[in-house]
Formats: sequence, C-alpha cells, structure tokens
Amino acid sequence: SPPPPPAPAHFNPFLVQMAPITARGLKTLKPARAVRTSRKALTTVAAIGDPASLTISACTAASLFLGRFAFLDLQRDRVAKQGLPVQNGVTHLEAGDKRSVEFEGLFATNDPAGFNLVDLLMWGSVGHAVGFLVLAVGSFKAGTGYDFSVY
Repeated sequence: SPPPPPAPAHFNPFLVQMAPITARGLKTLKPARAVRTSRKALTTVAAIGDPASLTISACTAASLFLGRFAFLDLQRDRVAKQGLPVQNGVTHLEAGDKRSVEFEGLFATNDPAGFNLVDLLMWGSVGHAVGFLVLAVGSFKAGTGYDFSVY
C-alpha cells in the first residue's frame, strides 16, 4: 500500500482538548477538532468556554485575588525584614554603585494597597502553574483511572 500523505507543516498532533467535566469526573481526552477553512489552511477550533481555558482562568483569577487581598501584607513584611543587599556591612548604593538603585517606574501603581506589575506577573504565573497542575492531574486520572483517595 502507498505511504500516507504527509501532514501539513502547521498541524500539531499533540494538541489535546479536554471533554466536558461531568458529575462523575473527567471523561477521556479527545483531540481538538481541526477545521479546514480553505483548500490550504487548516486551523484548530478552541471554544471560549473550553474546560481547559476555564480552569486556567479560574486558577489565575483565584491566585491574583489571594495575592492581592490575603498575602500582600505578608509579602511586603518579608521584603522589609530582608532589607537591601549588603556586602562587607555596606549596601551597594552606599558603596558607590549608582546602578543599584531600583527602577521606580516598575513599582509605581495606583492601587491603594500597592499591588504593582511585579506582583501581577508573579501571582499570575503562580495561578497558571496551579491551573496546569490541576489539568495534568485530571488528565492523568482520566487516562489511567488512578484513585487518588488511597493516600
């Protein structure tokens, strides 16, 4: 028999779309639906209400909420306790290093609590990591049927 035709260069066989979550748990994974929009273009359709997108968004929103309203004071206290970096008992700025001054624009904010761009990026990345962890555990459980209640 002749060999199969080569796949288009932009086709990603590893793209996986999760099935809807039911009361009994996650169903098995199914590949994302590929749609041919023209003779040459092959695109992948991902819905806005896709469970994977909702999971990542919910975890990111929860992480940002917790970072802003629960952990911001604790984080600021820890940074204040640590202080500036010191070498031989002298801070870098006192030793004459003018480039050791922090860039003020990076920490400027209109938020009353002082939640700035650095906090946004840090807590957002934590939320994304937690969201992907949730998806990975759900995928593992759906694919293998492993019972996590043993531990």
